[in-house]
Amino acid sequence: MRTDELEFEGTTYICRVVESVDGEDLLIGSTELLDALQPGSFEDANEGFANKKAEDLYDEVFYFTEPQNLLLPDKELIALLKESHPDWFE
Repeated sequence: MRTDELEFEGTTYICRVVESVDGEDLLIGSTELLDALQPGSFEDANEGFANKKAEDLYDEVFYFTEPQNLLLPDKELIALLKESHPDWFE
């Protein structure tokens, strides 16, 4: 299980790193991180992002999932991700 940390506004969020079918490292973040990055409404001019740094961090994350899913073994997490992104995983 590989992890990476993203820091936003003084809070560190643990993210998972999984490999795509093409060997690319993909960052998987929690919905808690997503809520911090986008606390506003999508009707806001900035699409609900907290600030520019939040928008940049959002672009680094491939997928957001419930925090408990980040604790799954790699095979189970990839199976979950494959449900919505079948072309990215074997």
